[in-house]
Amino acid sequence: MDFKRIEWIFLIVFIGINIFLGVEIFQTPTLLSPTTSSGATADLNTEIKADNIKLPKLSTEQKDGYYLAAKTDNTWNKEASAELDSSLASSFEDNTLSVSLTDPVKVSHNKKEKLAKIKRFVNNAKNVYQGKKYQYVAELSNGSEYTFDQESNYGLTYSEGARLRIQVKNDQIVSYTQTYIQNLSPVRERQTTLSAKGAIDALYTYSELPNNSKVLWAKFGYSKLIDVRGSIVYIPVWTVAIESNNTKVVTIKQVNAFTGKLVQDNSNETDNKDVA
Repeated sequence: MDFKRIEWIFLIVFIGINIFLGVEIFQTPTLLSPTTSSGATADLNTEIKADNIKLPKLSTEQKDGYYLAAKTDNTWNKEASAELDSSLASSFEDNTLSVSLTDPVKVSHNKKEKLAKIKRFVNNAKNVYQGKKYQYVAELSNGSEYTFDQESNYGLTYSEGARLRIQVKNDQIVSYTQTYIQNLSPVRERQTTLSAKGAIDALYTYSELPNNSKVLWAKFGYSKLIDVRGSIVYIPVWTVAIESNNTKVVTIKQVNAFTGKLVQDNSNETDNKDVA
């Protein structure tokens, strides 16, 4: 094996990621500027209220986070196949493990007891690969699909690339799909991010917060930004749920917590979910 060549490949990938991130930081708008006046904030609040947009209580405390990167690597599938119960029927495609239970697991009809049983199922290494690394996300769940997102050393991921979806039918766990991130690590130093209120203000400033709507919640975590030379770059984001007052359709949008820009690939619309 030519280790010198491998070293050069890693060096080129590292340089490519840093050039991309340098451009991102250079393009960061003034939304993060500490010189923003309280008067401008007050005007923005007045405009939001005039457009009949209702907001929950939002923190103005800024957080911090990293640019993170992980190699595009599907080798975890082999580890999962070796560790999971052999009675589970599984397939793997596009970094997604799909599992069907030949013997469905019965859960209670009671919501609280049902969730507890599902969590025990997830935490069993014979049922779900690295299941203890996933955290239940009530905001993205309903009575038939229970969503868990992967935890990392840097916080929770709100990303399709690190998500577990448990399918429940007739009070039985019947199947699940899983994606997983390996070897997530920082590629730049820690930086200050927008607060929850700053993220909502950014959405409004960029005309991404429609009139006659309600912000249901805003959650902080990591999500995919871009693929760069065989690696995936993740950034801290604010994931925001917005409900239309007219149609009751809930739109999920993600805001780059460094720049305030919309993360285009990660926005979607759903029916208003009956959260478990």
